[in-house]
Formats: sequence, structure tokens, C-alpha cells
Amino acid sequence: MKRGFTFILSLSLFYLSGFSGEILLDEAPLKKGKILFFKDHNNPNSLFYLSTEIRVASGPDGRPKVSYYQLKSQESVLSFFLTHGLSSEKLKRIRKDLAEENPELTLKGPVSFRSGKFFVFSKNKGKSELWAAGKAPLFPNQEVVVSKRLKEPIDSEIVAVFVMEYEGITKKINARLSVNWDEVYIERNIKEKTSWTSMEIKESLHGLKESGVIKLEATGDYGDLDKVWSIAYEHLIHQMFDIQEIALNEQTDLGVKLGISQQNIIYTLKKERKTGSYSIDFNRRFKDKRQISLVSDIGDTIKEAIDQ
Repeated sequence: MKRGFTFILSLSLFYLSGFSGEILLDEAPLKKGKILFFKDHNNPNSLFYLSTEIRVASGPDGRPKVSYYQLKSQESVLSFFLTHGLSSEKLKRIRKDLAEENPELTLKGPVSFRSGKFFVFSKNKGKSELWAAGKAPLFPNQEVVVSKRLKEPIDSEIVAVFVMEYEGITKKINARLSVNWDEVYIERNIKEKTSWTSMEIKESLHGLKESGVIKLEATGDYGDLDKVWSIAYEHLIHQMFDIQEIALNEQTDLGVKLGISQQNIIYTLKKERKTGSYSIDFNRRFKDKRQISLVSDIGDTIKEAIDQ
């Protein structure tokens, strides 16, 4: 099916100075209308805002940036600009409202998006048609323009969707790694091998994790421990193994034998092996990504602009 949209162009018309501050993830943001407020991970009274509304951008005269041309045939061409974020006037009102609600609260700036995609659909009688898709504008008040060739007058909803990715800091994870070295070294996979690839080591460590030989205990609301396990594995690798680099001209029979023809590093067990019980604490935060979908019906604004 021919979709009929002619071009999609992303324009950085202007950009309200964004902040790369680290927002606190894994805690529900404060919500006021269509605006979310995320805490700074270092200061709960410092907030970053995220507007969940997609809107048709306005020109210097305040009118929506919408153009509609009737062609000689029954067809027409519709173009409009989409944006997100807050206008300077609305931002001033929000700062004032926050100050009245709690004088200690400060608005640091917008949540910084790392990447994003946009989609524009028409919806009519339960059926949807994709009008346009592409890279979404990342900065507040940055715009993307969509142009669509229409065969019929607009009599359907027009829905815009921005799928945006942002980054922040998780809550602090307090975890303790415990190891019984004696049980580690009697494991068959450890005992019988002399040379290792990185993948083989991680598979063996995962087996030791499943059997309870290495344990990771966390306290508090820590969420997903995968990242902590990755750090624990790297720590154990440095405790147990020496790294041996293989020069490219040596990477022949040995590389084939070890199944590492595409890499130039192998690991060997340290001659001095550890004994007894061992533990170490990991108390830290992690940088992580989250995704949010912004959805708005922009049809009424477009139709009103066409009728003016």
C-alpha cells in the first residue's frame, strides 16, 4: 500500500538550554497535569521536567504552523510542524507554582533525551494509517515537519507518538558478594581447564552462581541485579585469572584449538590460588536508560488551523 507521505525533515529551530544532570530513576516522578518532575539523584529538591504533550508548533504570530494546499485534482497537501516541551510562558508559571508550593524546590531544566522516534497516524472507524515516521526532535521546542499528500478531506483523528529514551542514575544498590574459594576450584569446569576465553569464564561463573558457590546478597529497593552481577564477575575474573595476549602472527593453531580465531586475548588461572571464604561489598549507583511514549491527538488543532 502506498503511504503517500512525501518528506520528513527534522529542524533545530531553536533549543532551550538543556541540562545533562542526572535524574533519579526507579522512583515515580511527581505528576502535575501533563508534566512529570524527576528528582536530581544528588538533591531531591532539584527537579527536572518532562512534558508528556506533543503539540503543533506555533509561529512568531502565535498561530499553528500548518499549511494546506488544494491541488487542481481532488488531492491536497497538508504540512505541519510538531514539537514538545514547554513554552517560556508556561515554564515561568510552573516555576512560580513550585515556589509557592515549596520554596525549597528548584527547577533545574528539562529531562535530556538520548534518542527518539516519532510516528503520525490517522485513525478512522477503528482503522489506522501511518502517515509519517522518523527521528523525533530531542530538545524542547525543537521541531519536526511532516508533509502528507491527501486524496480525501480530513475526517479522521490525527495522532502523534514520540517514543523517547532518556538516561539517569538508579537508586544506590547495597550488595555483598560472597565466595567460597575452595568450592570454586574443585568445580570440574574450573579444575580441568588451562586456557579460557572471556565467554567461557562468564559461563562458568554463571554456573557457580546457579549452584550457590558464589552469592550476591542485596539490601533495599535495588531492582534488577544484572549490572551488579556483571561487576561481580569482572571482579572475580581479576581475582582468579591472568590475561595473556596472543599476537596476531601467533593466532593460528592455538586460536583454532581454543575457538578464538577472532580475538587475541585468552585467560589462564593464576598460579597462586585463593582459599577459604571471601566477601566484598558493592555500594554504588548505576547509569541506566528508560523509555517513555508521548501520545497526543493533534487533529483538532490542525483542522482549526485549516479552517481559519
